Amino acid sequence: MIFCSLLLAASACASTIQMDDGRTMIGDIGQTSGVAEDPTRPSPSAGEVKVTPILIIDDGLRRTFVNKFRVRNILDVDREKPIVISVWQDHAEHGAMVGAVGRQLRVTPFDDYGRRIYEMQAAGGSISVVQGITEVTPTYTRVRGLNVEPRSYVWDQRLATSSIPRETLSRILQNAVPENNPDARLQIVRLYLQAERYTDARRELESVLEDFPQLEDLRDELHQLRQLGAKAILDEIELRQQSGQHKLVRLLLENFPAGDVDGKTLERVREMLVALDEQDARIALVHRLLDELVAAITEPAVQRVAGEIQAEIKQELNAASLDRMTAFINLADGDALDSDRKAALAISGWLLGSNQASDNLASALSLFDVRAKVLAYLRAPLAGEREKLLIDIRDSEAGDVRRVAQLLKLVKPPLPLPEEQERSPGVFELGTAIGPGLGNVRYLVQLPPEYDPLQRYPTVISLNGAGFRPEMQLDYWAGGQGTDGVRRGQAMRHGYITIAVDWLQPHQYSYGFTADEHQKVLAAYRDALRRLSIDTDRVYLSGHDIGSVAAWDIALAHPDLWAGVIPVLAAADEYIKFYTENALFLSWYFVCGELDGDKIEQNAYEFDRYLKPKVDTTIVELLGRGHEPFTDEIQRLFDWMGRKTRRPSPEEFEVHSMRPWDNYFWWVEFDELPAKSMVSPSSWPPRRGTRPARLIGRKYPNNKLGVRGQAGKTTVWLSPDLVDFDKPIEVEVNGRRVTDRDNPIEPELRVLLEDARTRGERQRPYWAKLEYP
Repeated sequence: MIFCSLLLAASACASTIQMDDGRTMIGDIGQTSGVAEDPTRPSPSAGEVKVTPILIIDDGLRRTFVNKFRVRNILDVDREKPIVISVWQDHAEHGAMVGAVGRQLRVTPFDDYGRRIYEMQAAGGSISVVQGITEVTPTYTRVRGLNVEPRSYVWDQRLATSSIPRETLSRILQNAVPENNPDARLQIVRLYLQAERYTDARRELESVLEDFPQLEDLRDELHQLRQLGAKAILDEIELRQQSGQHKLVRLLLENFPAGDVDGKTLERVREMLVALDEQDARIALVHRLLDELVAAITEPAVQRVAGEIQAEIKQELNAASLDRMTAFINLADGDALDSDRKAALAISGWLLGSNQASDNLASALSLFDVRAKVLAYLRAPLAGEREKLLIDIRDSEAGDVRRVAQLLKLVKPPLPLPEEQERSPGVFELGTAIGPGLGNVRYLVQLPPEYDPLQRYPTVISLNGAGFRPEMQLDYWAGGQGTDGVRRGQAMRHGYITIAVDWLQPHQYSYGFTADEHQKVLAAYRDALRRLSIDTDRVYLSGHDIGSVAAWDIALAHPDLWAGVIPVLAAADEYIKFYTENALFLSWYFVCGELDGDKIEQNAYEFDRYLKPKVDTTIVELLGRGHEPFTDEIQRLFDWMGRKTRRPSPEEFEVHSMRPWDNYFWWVEFDELPAKSMVSPSSWPPRRGTRPARLIGRKYPNNKLGVRGQAGKTTVWLSPDLVDFDKPIEVEVNGRRVTDRDNPIEPELRVLLEDARTRGERQRPYWAKLEYP
């Protein structure tokens, strides 16, 4: 065991929970039948059957609620007892009890002795509580109200120890333990080690050995800490590589701290550097082969196009796009093919991907022309201009639906990122029209390091709360700006695009569940799809305060758009309570505070429904916390998002709608929904007995689709993910067959391009549609 001479602490029994999505959590486990249930409630009385399908994992910082059927395994393991370092404070045992924590107004940094002032909103004004750190553990730091004049507050709050800046924590711990007591000083080393803060543990141990030379036998432990620290650096490098930050990866590998690092780790570093060198060599090979190829082409028109492609490849070829040239690399370095066929492989591979590469030069040249026209179509504002382009594409050799669909997957975003809109490194302030006559919506974008439009990026769309600016959502997800204007938070580490939508009206303090609010968020998203390289299978909708209510509601209204939903400080209300069936198709991560008023009780009914086995839900309640952003949870949120992708169209779905604009679900669009089920937000609450419209879609065997729902008009959208266009397609609406065997449904270039243009979806556009009646 590492640190066998240093860590002689007792073991403690704890449970490690392995979730079905691969996450692991450690803590004490309890069971409950509802999130608002008192866990100290005695056993049920005679005749009462108590069902406890919900697990609670308590790690001292938070309670995490999950459905027990989504747990893969529970292991009771002996692990080292967590180090607890006590910090003396004159904490209040008597005084005003903090039973609810209002909106956070001001929080001062901790001083060297672990004290700060927490100012919060309260009835009639604000209150300020003097707090002090009383315990530090690897997972959480306990903060309590102190005895002060004129008024003391009894308040027990928990913070993630990882959320306290390293320098601040170090000073607090050094002041908390006797400087001349080596055992107490070693407790700090142990705490850092258990928290997996290996660099901090090494620095502290070096300081201990300098002050206490008699502990020289612990010097071997420094070596082990260096190994752990080197492994942590390598893990970070691999994370950055997965995020597409190849320049940073090379820089980190070339400057890897090799001193006193074991051979296995250094071998992995060498392997990664060799792989990068091989990758660079393949890129250089592509450029050399293209130089030779263009020089060998004799036909002027072909040479001109090949030269244009060569210039584009020379500028844009990198690690993200190198796979496109695999067929060209494998077949072009030799005499087996003539220059025309090699040129065809280069052009078609670059445009369609290596698996679709062809050695037909005429077809490849047509592809190059078609791509230019497709991009022009996606940008064209006028219908007449688009119609002319459509005709030109149709008349081209490569203008069939299948190849155009593949082109769409690999093209760069059709609209540019205006350089004049860049406000700081990687931060753009953008805007777009919401709809005819509805004005514009502003939104902010933070790009990850080394952003490359040829690579698809996971994306967080975040909605601010009342009284807060959208810029604060960028700070939350991507980190605050440093003195150089650069953010270095978790979205930057993991390679996520962050979008903050300026969705609130001036002086708006509640969410209205309106079409205008929905359209602002969706319009910003669609415009971002046209300008940014977003992986539409990995888009996560989030929000704080009333922004979280908006995120919750918009996600339920459009469950086909999101990979996951993260409401922070949300409150279930209005349509949310009628749309629970829609939640089945999404992954949810709710974050709330134990002392945020009565939020848990207010949400309890919905939370309990979401914690059924069919819904992928995690609910986190931070202990002693109120109405605040909860930056403590950010690392666990990225771990969760990294495991969630947008689900494919379900084999069968039933969703509910009570608003006319909640009418597009996966491959079915319903118009003119029944008036008896529609309730305007201005007319809320609905009359007694009002039921949402039930809208059903189902995929049957043998290329058959069925739709049920009362609507004046139904549009069925079709794609290869849904049906096989090479076979007869049958569609039923409300039990009536609406397809004609004599007129089979065929892919339509117009449908494909219009869908890609209007929705901005280039990864999974629809190829055909059927309208009924």
